[in-house]
Amino acid sequence: MLNIFKSSSSEIWQQKQDELIASLTYQPLLIVLRITEDDLDNLEIKSFLTLIKTLQSLGVRNIEIAWSSHKNWIKFIQEIKKEFKEISFGAASITNSNSLELITKLGFNYAMSPCWDIELQKRAKALGQALVPGVLSPSDIQQAKNFGYRIIKLFPASVIGINYLNQIKASINPLPFVIAAGGMSIININSWLEQGYGAIAVGRELIQKESVDPQLAEWLKATPNFSTN
Repeated sequence: MLNIFKSSSSEIWQQKQDELIASLTYQPLLIVLRITEDDLDNLEIKSFLTLIKTLQSLGVRNIEIAWSSHKNWIKFIQEIKKEFKEISFGAASITNSNSLELITKLGFNYAMSPCWDIELQKRAKALGQALVPGVLSPSDIQQAKNFGYRIIKLFPASVIGINYLNQIKASINPLPFVIAAGGMSIININSWLEQGYGAIAVGRELIQKESVDPQLAEWLKATPNFSTN
């Protein structure tokens, strides 16, 4: 029987959250990449595709690509999404409605914002685009939770410290799924996960020119299906 009912934008928004949580529960790691201005200026995408192909071969499932207002950024994204259909791509550093609407049209699985912005979040929900907020204080976490977020990004996590969740979980119970981001390293990923963080976001520290830190491959091999549950 055909389903004649279309999902509302709010339902799609929630579904995208659930899909991201499920993916990160399976593999609690987000790789954050930024396309350089030189590559964008010259439409030099080969090295970037090679890097993503390397990450895919290692088994990486979730990759965030930082938003850029550069005129060639859209072309890059279209090529990347066409080339890699098995990777769940997110857009990082979304701070305004123009970039939000554009990445929604480009079909990103999810997006990340560095802060809590209620008006931007209302727009994201209306578009059916999960825009995981970057939060710091308990009040921001509670606001995001009350708004309907089941997943948040704690930023900058390295400044707050690994014990932060243990200090606030009594007052915010239950906590949403928490991604630790900002100054994180693959070296201490397991210790953060063991303290209750749902996933870790790792950025430029992992990439050395076009090579990937060998510790990433070691971690992926040792923990193909890490779950904190």
